[in-house]
Amino acid sequence: MNEGLQRAAGILPQTYDMRGLKTLAAFERDYIEHILQICQGNIPRAAEILDIAPSTLYRKRAAWDKNRV
Repeated sequence: MNEGLQRAAGILPQTYDMRGLKTLAAFERDYIEHILQICQGNIPRAAEILDIAPSTLYRKRAAWDKNRV
């Protein structure tokens, strides 16, 4: 939904500033990396905290590494 439609629907206030907001993907990555840091890189433990399969974390990290190149 574009910003004009969101304002018309009352979803966004007229003065809402989108600058500085992260994408959902960036927020997810930051959050997962924060949990991994807390768990000292222990992927099974981080996956347990995040309530996801360890394979999901391995797959996400591989995709992140692939996109850095």
